[in-house]
Amino acid sequence: MSDVLILHVADSAIEPIYSEIVGALNDREIASDFFSADRPLEDQFAGKTVVIDIGGWARAEHVAAGKAAGVQLWQVVGYGLDHLALDDVMASGIPLARIPGSSTAIALAEHAMYLLLAVVKQANLARPALMEQHFFDGDAIELDGRTIAIIGLGASGRELAKRAGSFGMRVLGVEVAEVSMADQAAIGVERCEGIDRLHAVLAEADVVSLHLPLNSATRHVLNAGAFEALKAGAIVVNVARGQLIDEPALVDALTRGDLGGAGLDVFEVEPLPLDSPLLSMSNVVVTPHWAAATRATMQRRAQITAENVRRALDGRPAEHLVRLADL
Repeated sequence: MSDVLILHVADSAIEPIYSEIVGALNDREIASDFFSADRPLEDQFAGKTVVIDIGGWARAEHVAAGKAAGVQLWQVVGYGLDHLALDDVMASGIPLARIPGSSTAIALAEHAMYLLLAVVKQANLARPALMEQHFFDGDAIELDGRTIAIIGLGASGRELAKRAGSFGMRVLGVEVAEVSMADQAAIGVERCEGIDRLHAVLAEADVVSLHLPLNSATRHVLNAGAFEALKAGAIVVNVARGQLIDEPALVDALTRGDLGGAGLDVFEVEPLPLDSPLLSMSNVVVTPHWAAATRATMQRRAQITAENVRRALDGRPAEHLVRLADL
């Protein structure tokens, strides 16, 4: 019997992250079992030291079974905890670990730039124009000299700042925690304001890109008031969490023409309903929560997971533990 149970209860595809995790565990000579919804919970959790929760979708009954079995580590493969039965995990006393944002920083920053470029270069209009033989008459925007406000200067926000700077953009930041002048200079941020100054920064922004964790303080950080504060024609990019944006307010702002467009990888409801007005707007580019889905990200996540499993099996504290103060 193995010491590790790999749990996957979401509707999302299991590959290729499952193979990466199993490969990383095998490299450390750690055997694992894969959860099956068709077998009794108690039998599957019995004797397990670690639960690897792919995506962090575990429900209360999974946590209860883990607690009863004496699980010593609940490892979420991902950073976000908004799908997890978080209160149950924290109340169970089982140490909870997640993958740090640094594992996806490059992927998220690249995808944010992709979405921004797709919006300003009118990607949604290009193929229909090509098929109708309408050549030479695009009306794209140049990024050089434009101002981007990056809301959240964690790992992915900092990577985006570097990339936006290389496009000749003026970069402003908004962050809950203080960012030193040295750090701002290192990533090319002209200045960084506190979250209480969000609307003032938005008034200067041609582009706003979200890189915040989702919690009670950040939910709907971009709401109707924020869209009113944004410079007319601004573009909104979101590769973080859908509920950072009040989606009906976003649709209203786009419909009125107050915004120039949006590039979205995440949505308030996922999968995005097929009747969503966002899908019919030519200036809105959408992707299905793919920003972090690179092979390199999966490899990094698998290696961090395997290291924490080894730590738990050796009786050592896991890295990247979640504390109540983090939530």
